[in-house]
Amino acid sequence: MSSESSIDKQITAYQQLYSQHQTTRREQQAKLVEPLQRLNDDVQNALSESKYAYKKAQETYHQEFNVLKRVFTHTASEHEAQIVLPLKQIYHQRKDLAEKVLELLNETTLETTPVETRTHWNGSVAVVYNPITGRAEWKTYWHGGVHGVFNPLTGIIEWQQAFHTGIYGVFNPRLNIVEWKKHFHGGVHGVYNPSTGIVEWKTGFHTGIGGVYNPLKKQVEWKTHYNGGVVGYFDYETETVKWIEKWHHGIALISWDPHAKTYLTTASCGWYDDE
Repeated sequence: MSSESSIDKQITAYQQLYSQHQTTRREQQAKLVEPLQRLNDDVQNALSESKYAYKKAQETYHQEFNVLKRVFTHTASEHEAQIVLPLKQIYHQRKDLAEKVLELLNETTLETTPVETRTHWNGSVAVVYNPITGRAEWKTYWHGGVHGVFNPLTGIIEWQQAFHTGIYGVFNPRLNIVEWKKHFHGGVHGVYNPSTGIVEWKTGFHTGIGGVYNPLKKQVEWKTHYNGGVVGYFDYETETVKWIEKWHHGIALISWDPHAKTYLTTASCGWYDDE
C-alpha cells in the first residue's frame, strides 16, 4: 500500500469517527474509545515511518547536491521536487492528522469518565448537558461570570454572562422557570432543594461558591473558596459530597448521576481583579 493511499484511508477513518463522536450521546461515547485508540496507534506508527523516510531523503539530497548545485543545477531541483517534497508533504499531513486523532481520543476518553472538570483562569467556565441531544456544551468568559441552564419547557440552553460579576441560573421545576442571580465582584450559586421545593442561594465577595444537594441528608451542603472557584458532587459510592477547588480559576463540573440516570452540571466563577 502506498503512503498516499494509506494516509487517505486514515483520514477517512478519522472523519468517520469524528462524525460519530459529534452525533453520539455522551453516555455512549465509550464505544468509540477502542477504535480511536487503534487509529491513534496506526497513525503514530505511520508518522514515525514517514518522518524517517522524509529525513532520510533530505539527508541523501544534501549529500548528493551541495549548496551550489542546489541553487544552479536543474537535476537537484528535480530530485527535490520528485523525491524530497512529496515525502515532506506526507510527513506533515500525518503530523497534522496525528494531532487531530490524539485530541479526539483524549476528548472522547474524558467524556467516558464519571466526573469531568474544566477550569478557566481569572474568569468563568460553565457546562450544560442537553438531555435531548445527549451532548454537553462548554463556555468560558474572562474576568466575568458565565452560566447556562437547560430549560426543559423550551428544549434549549439559556446562557447569560456578566463582566466582573458572578452569575448563576437554576431551573425551578416547581415554578417551571429559570431563576437567575448576579453578584458584582464575587461569586453566586444556587441549588434547587427538592425537599423544600425552593432554590437556595449563597453569594460571596471575591469568593467562589459551591453547593450540592445531599439526598441522604435532604439538604444543600455549601463550600466557599476565597479568590478561586469550588464545585462539588454527591458521590454515591462513599455517600458523601466531594469538592474540587482551584485558586484564581473558574471551574465547571459534569458528573453522572447513577440514580437519576443523567448528567448533573455545576460551576463556580473564579476570582478576577478590580483593575
